[in-house]
Amino acid sequence: MASTLLWASFAAAAIAILFLVAIVQNSVDERSIIATPNIPRENGILTSFVSIKIKASAEEVFAVMASFKDYSTETPFSAFNWKNVTADGVPMVGSTGTFKLTVDGYGSRKMQAELTLLDRQSKRLAVLTTSFIPWLLASERVQEVVPIEDHSGYCEYRSWWTLEGVAAYYLLLAAQEDFCESQKRSAADLKDFLERRN
Repeated sequence: MASTLLWASFAAAAIAILFLVAIVQNSVDERSIIATPNIPRENGILTSFVSIKIKASAEEVFAVMASFKDYSTETPFSAFNWKNVTADGVPMVGSTGTFKLTVDGYGSRKMQAELTLLDRQSKRLAVLTTSFIPWLLASERVQEVVPIEDHSGYCEYRSWWTLEGVAAYYLLLAAQEDFCESQKRSAADLKDFLERRN
């Protein structure tokens, strides 16, 4: 009797876990996932995307992005500290280091990172977090800037932040809005910095 009850409890727990996994997997909006240099679309669990118009040239915006200097003390992505840099202190693809990530409601955390893309011609860069093993949690943030046709003196800044790994499901369910808000705040900080300077 006791062993039958144990097996029934085990079967009920297994069914509940499978049901929960199905619910979580159905929460992923596959159409909104954007691939990054290291996270293919099929591995993505959550993508946060932002686009903003900035009154500055694409060259000016990219120079600020690629400097990795803090343009606001409040920005969610800050305090970049790169190793393996060029003689003049500029990081290059493959440079590793750390940055501070702040997500509202979740505090700040020092993250390990690798610069995976730095294309000055297309004005794109990408940073991959390496604090955890990828099957658990990884994220990659891509930033790019493009001139706006027929709108001299303005450009469009775009950024997408894609997460993968089993822990990303928790963030999808519990912190999706906070991740999106962090992206928006970072873009607004960049815009304010450049437009105040000009």
